[in-house]
Formats: sequence, structure tokens, C-alpha cells
Amino acid sequence: MRTGTLSLFTTIGIVTANVVPHLGRAVTKTLPAGWSYLGCKVDVGNRILVAANQVSATNTPQTCIAFCSSNGLTMAGVEFSQECWCGNSFNPVAGTVQSAADSDCSSTCTGDSRANVRRSKPDPGRRGLAWPSDNNFDPSIFKSGEVGFLYNWGHNNTPKNTIFPFYAMQWNAAGISTLEADARAAGATTILAFNEPDIASQANMTPESAAALYKQWIHPLSAKGFKLATPAVTNGGAPTGLTWLDSFLAACSGCAFDYIALHWYGGWIDDFTEFIDGAKKYNKPIYLTEFGLAWDADAQASNYLEFLPLALSYLDSEPAVAKYAFFGAFHSGTGKDMIAADGTLTDLGKIYVS
Repeated sequence: MRTGTLSLFTTIGIVTANVVPHLGRAVTKTLPAGWSYLGCKVDVGNRILVAANQVSATNTPQTCIAFCSSNGLTMAGVEFSQECWCGNSFNPVAGTVQSAADSDCSSTCTGDSRANVRRSKPDPGRRGLAWPSDNNFDPSIFKSGEVGFLYNWGHNNTPKNTIFPFYAMQWNAAGISTLEADARAAGATTILAFNEPDIASQANMTPESAAALYKQWIHPLSAKGFKLATPAVTNGGAPTGLTWLDSFLAACSGCAFDYIALHWYGGWIDDFTEFIDGAKKYNKPIYLTEFGLAWDADAQASNYLEFLPLALSYLDSEPAVAKYAFFGAFHSGTGKDMIAADGTLTDLGKIYVS
């Protein structure tokens, strides 16, 4: 097991020259915009940053930042003089991250002095809560700079939700005539269209019938100040998934929509990113309002503890994704739960708010 100490930087929202103490002296080079000093941390056994790495004979905090940024990652750090490590969040397997004195981060880099740096995730609040209507826990346990909206597949806000913006959803054709009035009463400014209309077990609609209803009831809401998302399709193959959405958009020519809504349940991170990439063709911001592992019944908490950081790292660094919601904001007794039976956050929930 290798042990190293790392000094951390974090965003403060302004561009400044950063002064970093190292054994009584200071590194006065200006870090890139949006990066600032956070403190010295300890890397013991399992590394605290694991998303990407490189070894460089000219390693510095600045070159490490550039490398991590080029890989779409928001944390960067140098260690053992020539190593650069990246991520978007601390590796949960590493456990609680320990702090150390600045003097412990005094080793000289191969290109400069040694340091680890961090900047904040882009667009804080892009994470959301998919909150089932029978979920009686208090959503405020997710209050953080990361979580920024809640929806529950219906028109009416969750009674205990007093802090998160509410997004109204029109699940299928039922009750669509009251959508506008209900959304206004709930304080919603965003409308999510039909829930998985491309599969029989959910809204079960043809692209043409969905388009007709959208034109009549949802499209006009754009001119009334609402933001609109397309029906949320699955990642299934033709005629479902994006094939269904293609047909819907063709049938709904001239319809207003601000976002492409998607759901994904798959095997692992590779097909996750592939599906998102496939939806970039619409040239609209993406709302991924549900995602999880397709083998959910067999997935353990350890599977999700490995998968969720990978998914969050990708989503937080992918500019095409405007909002997303992991399908686990409840207690069901399965590995995906972000809420424990006593109403506190599980380890998975703690990752989601951090």
C-alpha cells in the first residue's frame, strides 16, 4: 500500500492568483480560472481520485489541471512528483478523506512544486430527484448544492417538498386537460411529457397519438412561459427508444420543445455513454430523468457504489446533459436505495449530494 499527501484547491468563483504554502515558501503562479486552494489531503491505500491519470516528467499543478480538464474531469492532483490523478468526486472506496498539514505537501514535482487541485462541478443543481408519489420521506435530506429539482411523474407537487423546484409530468393521456392549471398551482415552470410511451408497460402510445396530444395540450404552454421536454423514451432498440422519438418528432413538426427527455436502464457505463451520445443528434439539451442498471433485481449496493460515481462523473462533465435524476430517491430495500429505512441517506445518497 502506498501513502501520499495531496494539497487541494477549489473554485471560489473568481479568478485570482493562488498562494500555496510549502515549507515556508509560496507558489505564486496563477492557476487557471476557476481553481483555488483547498488544502492538503491524504491518499492511503485506495486512491481518492481514480477517473484518469498520467505520468509526466514535466508534471505541475497547471499541467495536471490541463490534462484533467481535457478529459472533462473537475478534480486534478499531482502526487509522487510525476503522477497526475483526476476525477469529479472522491473515490467512495477510499473512505473518509483525511486532511494533513500543508507542510506534508511539500515534495517537489518533476516540473514544479507538488499540489492537488479541484474545481467545482459545472452547473450545480443539475441533479434531480425522481420521487415516487408513495415516498413519505422528507426530500430535504437531499438539500445540497448538487440537487436542484424534483418530479414525481404527476401534476401535483410532493406535499413534503418545500425546497426543490417541482417539474410537472403528463404521464399519459389521462387528465391532460388539467395539466396547465395543475402545473401552475404546483408552481412548476417545466413540463415533462409522456413517461416511456415507447413501451407497453408504461404510457404505451404510438408516436402519432402522442404527437396529436402534445400539439393540442403541451405545445401551447411554451408561449405561456413553460419550458417543455419531449416524451421520455427508453434506450430500447427499434421501434422503441430513439426510433420512436424520431417518429414522434416527425409527426409533431412545428411543436415547441426545449429539452430531449430520456430514460436509461442498461448494463454498465459504456452503453450508458453510448446512448447519451446517440441523442446528441437532436441538438437540444438532454434531460435524463431516470437511469439505473437494467439488472436491478440482482444489483447489490456495491454494484451501485461502483457505477454511480462513474455515471455522475460522466454526466457532470457532459455539456449535452442539462439535468438528470438517478432512480433511487426512495427506500425499497434494494441496492439502488439512496434513503435508508430510518429516513437518512445511504452511502449511495451521500455520494449523490456530494
